[in-house]
Amino acid sequence: MKDVLYYIREQIKYLPLIIRMSKYYTKNNYQNFMLGRIWQYANPIIMATFYYIVFGFIFKRSLGATKVPYLPWMLVGMATWGITNGTILQSLNSIVGQLNLSNTFRFPISISPTITFVGNIVEYLVILFVAVIFGVLNGLGPSIYWFQIIYYFVAIILFTISMSLLNATLTTIFRDYSQIVRSISRIGMFVSGVMMNLQSDFIPVYVRKLALLNPFYYLIEGMRDALFSQGWFYEKMQETLFFWTLTIFILILGAHLLYKYKESFRDFL
Repeated sequence: MKDVLYYIREQIKYLPLIIRMSKYYTKNNYQNFMLGRIWQYANPIIMATFYYIVFGFIFKRSLGATKVPYLPWMLVGMATWGITNGTILQSLNSIVGQLNLSNTFRFPISISPTITFVGNIVEYLVILFVAVIFGVLNGLGPSIYWFQIIYYFVAIILFTISMSLLNATLTTIFRDYSQIVRSISRIGMFVSGVMMNLQSDFIPVYVRKLALLNPFYYLIEGMRDALFSQGWFYEKMQETLFFWTLTIFILILGAHLLYKYKESFRDFL
């Protein structure tokens, strides 16, 4: 637990640096394009438009019945999956990539995964905003359930950063680990309820129960519940307790491994 507290103190202390570095990396990624950072906003809007055309006009059917119109329902899943899984994958080599830089400029290597997460927030919020707009157009306006957005966003932050920290540390120690994570993530979208309602009647009962143990599914469905007024998080107490137990365990393990092997990272490269 001492490692976790030290890790949290580092994130708070270096938060201004985390924000500056995330802006720098984002700017660097788009500097060779004529439209520059406009693409950071345009890309998620283009993707949302594509899904609107495909699922709103061509198919006109949802993959499993939902109480909410399929397009905004799916966009919330895409946004939440994007910031969680996307950050985890991008963070796999964050410690390896910034190890020399951290030694040169004297900042803790523990902030590397957090930098990646902060850099992805804008795209997440853009897609989420588009989903809200489509929801409002379909009669799903603001309600008291929206206050849960704060809870689920905090849950997204803690789970994503914890997973990113653990995976980045393990990748530094064992380089092949990153390929294992990437292989698993390829099927993650389909088992996390991004495109399909995993609680539909045509889904086997055991699959529905297993889906409830998937932390990605918990976050995706939670954001849908909040935005589309479908329920409160404390109504899913078993799933909530499992999610937070898992998240805390991942954070403790990630922080422990980071500080245990931090001085030996160069030996693994």
